[in-house]
Amino acid sequence: MFKKLLIEQFVIIDRLELELEGGLTILTGETGAGKSILLDATGLILGEPSYPESIRQGSDESLIKAWLAPGKDQPVWKFLSENNLVDSSQTEFTIERRLRLAGEDIILFNERPLDVDLLKKVGTYLAEIHGQFANQSLLDPSNQLNLLDLSGGFPPEVFKNVADSLHDVRRYTKLLEEENTFLATHRRDMPRMEDIVKRFESVGMREGFIEEVKVEYGRLLTAKETSEAFQAILSQLIAANDGVMSLSSACETLKRNKNLDAEKMVTLSEYLNISLDNARAAVKEMRRIAPEYEIDTAPIYEYEEILAVLNKIARENKVEYDNLEEFYNMMAGKVHRMRAGREKLAELQDLLAKAKRAYLHHAHILSEHRMDAGIKLSEEITAELAPLKLGRAEFKVLVEENTNIPWTERGLNVVTFTARMNPGMPFSPVAETASGGELARLILALKVVVQRVQTIPTLIFDEVDTGIGGAAAAAVGERLALLADSTQVLVITHSPQVASRGNQHLHVSKSTDGITTRSVVGKLTLDERTDEISRMLAGDVITPESRAAAQSLIQESKTAAEKRRSAAVPA
Repeated sequence: MFKKLLIEQFVIIDRLELELEGGLTILTGETGAGKSILLDATGLILGEPSYPESIRQGSDESLIKAWLAPGKDQPVWKFLSENNLVDSSQTEFTIERRLRLAGEDIILFNERPLDVDLLKKVGTYLAEIHGQFANQSLLDPSNQLNLLDLSGGFPPEVFKNVADSLHDVRRYTKLLEEENTFLATHRRDMPRMEDIVKRFESVGMREGFIEEVKVEYGRLLTAKETSEAFQAILSQLIAANDGVMSLSSACETLKRNKNLDAEKMVTLSEYLNISLDNARAAVKEMRRIAPEYEIDTAPIYEYEEILAVLNKIARENKVEYDNLEEFYNMMAGKVHRMRAGREKLAELQDLLAKAKRAYLHHAHILSEHRMDAGIKLSEEITAELAPLKLGRAEFKVLVEENTNIPWTERGLNVVTFTARMNPGMPFSPVAETASGGELARLILALKVVVQRVQTIPTLIFDEVDTGIGGAAAAAVGERLALLADSTQVLVITHSPQVASRGNQHLHVSKSTDGITTRSVVGKLTLDERTDEISRMLAGDVITPESRAAAQSLIQESKTAAEKRRSAAVPA
């Protein structure tokens, strides 16, 4: 609930500080004094749009600040906690909004910055404003559907099943569209992709093949180079065989020639014999290990053919060699998907058909729940009309199931609130059936019923008594008081019957010095309240009769409150 409201430099309000209580708070005053301005300021706290012209003339900014303390059982606390705005120990909080001529609004929640979108979400948990024109929103079919669902108290899985099945419908629809688009896009390119895949597979393409070819071909080339080098050395040694024979012949000549200096020839002979032995040993060793350096060149030619195919594919498709495996996988995947296209389409079409049947099934179940809830809500609201002096009127919630409207998570229902003001008349949408005063009472009856499950902490009504008076106005006042027994209710009214029901009465007036106009709000004492209600009954001149009538209305209000309290106490 709102505990306190501070308004500065807003429209014709210079500075205003209101201490608000629970129960029913009445705001009265002459037309144009600023009562509706209070609603506008409250709307800004709830996240409504702001306008620079609302800033008081001569000021650069306006300030609206509210102190709020909803009951700890209110859903707003869970929302605030989920958005890290409060901790579990808090029982109240502040919302501050500054309107500036230069720049955007400054919004603070507990002195911390907050954006207007989040403020608006917070506001939906805090209060509802029903103004002279705001009632039109309750006549909107989507809002009527919300109210029906709110009053129905349906099991959560009813909505979840509808939402989940619609999610499946949308998912399979998207997959089907994507598959059709893919097939249409790649149909012309299919022969080229098949040829590329065929050429890859002709050389034995497999996982890791590109790197394998690169490594193995390099290894074979190295082995070939080593073999060729060995064979060159061996060939040179074999070619030098004549030199070996010459060494042998020289050794024999030395032995046979007796005329040479024997002493000198000994050393030379030793050298020749050592050289001869080493040459023979080298040739022998080379021949022994020669098989180890022999190589089959056929695999090299095979790998060269493979590389020729792979490099050609890379050139034709502008793909780096190291990316060929990724390219092959992409091409093979597309070819496989194209070949399996018909089967895939049939599978997706079947899944989509099943999802649609599931959605229609769950939407129908939700529709049945709504029809039952519509009957119950119709009976409850009709029962509320008699105390509001609409005893001959009937309210009826019309729930239609229409599979031709766009499918949403909320099902396939069109909900219309209808009424007839007299027996025998046809039911018509309430906006077309009820007069201004009747419509206001219908809306009030609806709020009385819905508030039993909605539990909005604060309800604000702007002239809900428009177009009615006497007993009807008294009935409206009693219903507002009934609402206020469990909810903070603020009412702007011109009806003395409604005003008499309040447990707090604020009077709004304005004054001017000829240059500046100011709005002032004061809390009325019992005597002042009696005078104000008397003025509302008789006009500017308070008579003994009007004062007595005002006292009577206040006493009736007290008596009615006692009856409500007694009825609320268990026997």
